[in-house]
Amino acid sequence: MNNVRPVVWTVPDIFDAPLQKNWTNINYNQRPAAYVCLLNMDCHIRAFGACMIGGFPHRPEVSFFYHALRQLQSETRHHLVPSLFTFGGFPVTRVPKHLKARCLDARPDIVVLQFASSDLVVPVRRYDHGGSQEIHRNVSAQMPSLADWCRWQMQALIGDVRRLPPVTPVEVYLQTMEQMTGTLLESGITPVVLSPFVFGAWRSDRVARFAAGRLPARLAALPGAVYVDAYAALDRQPRRQMLLQDGSHLSLAGHRVVAAALVPHLKNVLLNREKVSPPHGFVVPS
Repeated sequence: MNNVRPVVWTVPDIFDAPLQKNWTNINYNQRPAAYVCLLNMDCHIRAFGACMIGGFPHRPEVSFFYHALRQLQSETRHHLVPSLFTFGGFPVTRVPKHLKARCLDARPDIVVLQFASSDLVVPVRRYDHGGSQEIHRNVSAQMPSLADWCRWQMQALIGDVRRLPPVTPVEVYLQTMEQMTGTLLESGITPVVLSPFVFGAWRSDRVARFAAGRLPARLAALPGAVYVDAYAALDRQPRRQMLLQDGSHLSLAGHRVVAAALVPHLKNVLLNREKVSPPHGFVVPS
C-alpha cells in the first residue's frame, strides 16, 4: 500500500504583507460597479497538483505558487485567498476520483493545476507502482554536481538502450489532464494548467517535451482553460541550475522561473474577472 500523505495548506498569512481592501480607498467615479465589486471580493486561488506545487522538497512558502501570488499581491488590487493541496507522489491517473473532495468542494475561483513529475519520468528500475513514491523518496535539496549530471546521462542511456517507458503513458496523462480541466470548467472554475517540467535525464525530458507540445491542443478544445508553458521557460535555462540532484525536482531558481511564467496568465485571468457583471442584488455604496 502506498503511504502517500496529501498535505493541505490554507495560508493567506504566508505573505509578508497581506492585501488589505476596504471601500474607502476606491474612487467610485472612476471605477465601474463590477470592478469595484470584484476588487473587494475574495478571489480564491487553489494550487492542486503533485509534490512540486507545494515546493517539495523545499518549504511551501518558496514554491512557484506562492512566489507568483506574492508578485500578484504587489501588482493587482484583488484580495487573493490562496490554498493548496498536494498529492505528493500520486500518479495523475489516481487523482480524478479525489477531485471533488480535494478541490471542487473548496469552491475556488481559480485552480492552478500541475502534474507530470510522477508520471512522465522514465525510471531505470521499475517499482511496484501504486504511485511514484520510490522515485520521490529521500529527495535531497542539494544542487547537482558534475557526478549527478553524469548519472542523469547514464540513466537516460540505459533507458534508451532498454527502451523503457514512462511511469504513465503520455496519452493517458493527456487524457487525464483534459478530463480534470473539463470538470473544473463545468464547475465554474477557471483552470490554469501548467505544462510538465524539465528533467535532467534526456529520455524523461524528451517525454516531457512531447507531452508539453501536445497538451495545448487538448486544452484548446476547452474554452476558458488557460495553458502555461513552464517547460519552455525552464528549457531556456541550464538544467543544472533548474533541477536538484535527482534531476526531477525543481531548485529554488527553477521555482522562480516557473513563477515568472505563471504570473502573466494569472494576471490576465484576474483582469477578465473584472469584466464580468456584479453579483445579483449588488449595490455600489453611495
